[in-house]
Amino acid sequence: MKKKKIDENYIEGERKKIEEKDINHALTNEEEIKKKVSRLGKFKQQINLLFSMLKDYKNKKYTSVPWLSIAAITFALLYLLNPLDFMPDFIPFIGYVDDASIIGITLKLISEDLEAYQKWKEKSHLD
Repeated sequence: MKKKKIDENYIEGERKKIEEKDINHALTNEEEIKKKVSRLGKFKQQINLLFSMLKDYKNKKYTSVPWLSIAAITFALLYLLNPLDFMPDFIPFIGYVDDASIIGITLKLISEDLEAYQKWKEKSHLD
């Protein structure tokens, strides 16, 4: 069996499988995902921003984002939820390397959209 490699191509392929219902699943499990991310300290703020963006997209407050970016966010968050991913989370330290990789690559892939969202969010709170 060929081992999959975590890279941009992997995320590109997986995000194409995401459906609208998957957004609801990620949002329903927000607290559990955030609890897991607390072990990945440097990503805590970005995860909060990703959840905020998903909520604003779902509630149609912010729709100026391509579906593939929303799908990438959803895939990454659901990946974090899965305890039996590439490196099972019960393996101390090593079990979170793949989670950090998925989040890091996703943030890189959607960086422009995330930056635009952040600017919109800051501006909308000033109005």
